[in-house]
This record gives sequence, C-alpha cells and structure tokens, in this order.
Amino acid sequence: MGKSNRAEVAARAAEMRAAQARKERQQKQMIAAAVAVVVVIIAVAVGVVIANNNDGETPGASDTAFIPKLTSIPAAAFDAAGAPTQANAVPQRVQGGEVLQEDGKPRMIYVGAEFCPYCASERWAMVAALSRFGTFEGLAPTRSATNDGNIPTVTFTGSTYTSDYLSFGAWETRDREFNELQKLPADVDALFKQHNPEGGIPWTFYGTHELPGSGIPLEPLLEHTGDDGWNEIVTQMQTGTSEVGQSINAGANMISAQVCELTGGQPADVCTSPGVTAAAALVQK
Repeated sequence: MGKSNRAEVAARAAEMRAAQARKERQQKQMIAAAVAVVVVIIAVAVGVVIANNNDGETPGASDTAFIPKLTSIPAAAFDAAGAPTQANAVPQRVQGGEVLQEDGKPRMIYVGAEFCPYCASERWAMVAALSRFGTFEGLAPTRSATNDGNIPTVTFTGSTYTSDYLSFGAWETRDREFNELQKLPADVDALFKQHNPEGGIPWTFYGTHELPGSGIPLEPLLEHTGDDGWNEIVTQMQTGTSEVGQSINAGANMISAQVCELTGGQPADVCTSPGVTAAAALVQK
C-alpha cells in the first residue's frame, strides 16, 4: 500500500474513532439526562408522599373514634392531673366584668382559628372540660397549619353545644390555610375588641374573667404530629398522668373550675371533684 493510501486509511480510521467518540458522548449525555429525569420524578413523588403525610390531612370519618373518648375522659384522670402549674393557664379577672347571660344561662365565649397552634392545644382541654357540663355535636378533626406546628386537634367549626348549665359559643375565624372562615357576630366582635384590642388568639371570655392565649404547653404536643397523633394524645388524656395527659387535663380542671364559678357550683359532682377543687384554689377573686 502506498504512502498516500496508508495516510488516507489512517485519516479515515481517525475520523471513525472521532465519530464513535462523539456517539458515545451523546449516548452518555442521553443516559445522564434520562437518569436526571427519573431522579426528578422520584423526588417529586417522594415529596408528594411526605407532603400528604405531613401537610395535616385530617382523619377520615372512619378515623374519628378518638372524639367520643375526648368527650368522656374519666373523672379519675382529671383528678390525677390536679391543678395546672403554668401561670398562664389561670384566667385573669376582668376589671368591671360581669357574668354574661344567654337563654337564661351564663355565657362563655371562645375565639380562635384553625391554623393557630395554641388554639389547637387549648381545644383539647376545652372540649374535655365542657363535656362535663354538656354535649358537643359535630366536632371534627383538624390540625394547626403545616408550617405552624401541624398539631392534631379538633375544630369547633360546624359544631354545636348543648348544656343545662352553660351557653357556649365558639368561632374559628380562619381555616388552617389562613383563609377567612367564620365572622364574629356583632356582640362578640365588640367584646373581642374591647377586652382583647391586640386581637390575639385563642381568647376565652367568661364575662368576669378571660384567658388570652393557651394554658396548655405546646412542646409535648409537637411529639404527636404523626398520622396517629389524635389517638396518641387522647390515650394519654385517658390516664392523665403522662406529660401530655397531665397538662391537658389540668388545664381542663382550670376551665371547669372557672365554669363552676359561673354556674354556682353545678353540677356538684364535677365542681366538688378533687381535680376541679384543686384548680378552684387558683381562680382569681
């Protein structure tokens, strides 16, 4: 083979090798791109799963068995919890306040919002306490906002309360996505602005006393934000001796003691129980 032919063959071979190299690089780039797409798809799927698990999707209708347990905490569990140790659990006396009346019964008012983590903690105690004086219908599970604790709780939205001793009204002003939910009636709005001008929530008003904020420690509840958080919390309330159960039930005793001040000590079995009696010693005169 002449020099020119050998040179042509070498050039052709070099060209083929270059072409093959380009082809291999293209294949590698395509594979890398495909892998990247798969990784993105997997990441999105995992993100959706995590979001669905943690975004506060509430239990379905079949997962609300905790509500009857919440509304029937044993008296022994309340008594085991005793009085609250947190100063902010004790309602403050309202200067010049007086007992409000509605339908011939003393009136209690609650203003909160579903996104609010402190409202979430306070509702556990409030529902447990008020269930000793009457009956709730229509309570439903919810959570505080995803980026605000994601705490399992119940909502008063759509619920009703009946009692022979007490008139109770509750309003959730915004849902857990911060959208407007319930508007305060004119009389409640006037009281809210008069006694709570900064607009903080939750706000509980007894006429003679008020509780701005929540008396229930938030930190222990943050350990129960999983799918079974509702059952975990109410199970501890059933004994009243764990950190979560004791703090919520003690708060419920304080609410009960304050309500007993409005009802003249009725019903007697609740108002003279050891847990409520212990909390009653803290009521501001």
